[in-house]
Amino acid sequence: MPSQTASSVQRIFPNVPSLLSRDNPQILTVAHRGLWTHAPENSLAAIHDAIAAGVEIVEIDVQATADGMLVVIHDDTLDRTSTGTGTVAQLPFAAIRQARLRSGGGGIGAHVTQEAIPTLAEALEEARGRIAVNIDTKFARDLPLIAAEVRRLSMQDQVILKTPIDPASEHFPIRDADWFGSIPHMPMFSVRPGLFAEDLRRIAPLAAPMIEVRFADIADLAAGREELERQNIRLWINTLDVSHCLIFNDSRAAENPEAVWGKLADAGVGAIQTDTIAVFKNWLSRPRTNGASL
Repeated sequence: MPSQTASSVQRIFPNVPSLLSRDNPQILTVAHRGLWTHAPENSLAAIHDAIAAGVEIVEIDVQATADGMLVVIHDDTLDRTSTGTGTVAQLPFAAIRQARLRSGGGGIGAHVTQEAIPTLAEALEEARGRIAVNIDTKFARDLPLIAAEVRRLSMQDQVILKTPIDPASEHFPIRDADWFGSIPHMPMFSVRPGLFAEDLRRIAPLAAPMIEVRFADIADLAAGREELERQNIRLWINTLDVSHCLIFNDSRAAENPEAVWGKLADAGVGAIQTDTIAVFKNWLSRPRTNGASL
């Protein structure tokens, strides 16, 4: 992987529709909770480091405090990732702000940093103009607040909101949200064996630029490729060790990237969320003798 320079942090970010369009042939790198191997997960430093590493999308977790402030943290409680204790939704922002983040993935033995738990607004400002932000809303109740904050900051073209859906549903309630259509939305669902192409046709009213799925057979992904192309949908897959997509995980990719990321690319995957950014970027930089990126 080429060494990063300060100029890489200042790169101009294209809007989300252009980035996600299948006209863009590259496989997109998604940094899970930022580049947390070098900074506390979901911190401003982790977002900054993801930008410096040339990542296209950073995934962050957002939820509301007891007094309605949107903060970037994954767990229900402060305990694992910070010096604080207690449930985020039951604490005022002032109390949460006093906590300091632990390095990396946290835990009682992790080094305590000077990083505070950021607000959504702070995270979006850190990303502005430099990287796309995929927001994982921890609780559906907070989604209207999050969408309102994205619009208040005029970040609609740089953010992707994701929600779970049932592809077999006769109606998708997310379409009734007042923000739907103004902020890119990424449906998440499990691939039904043998029905992926059919389910893609069923979700066509969502006009999704990208979908995140779990699968039980990689052949199902390839079977949906023509429909993905027809609807101009980019396919996102997690290779996180905790994602449980068969044997397609970061640990195996570290030993044999072609057997994991290469096979996913050949099946039509166009975005991969990983916890091993440097290894993944190094693999992406190598020429491939066969297969296609999208």
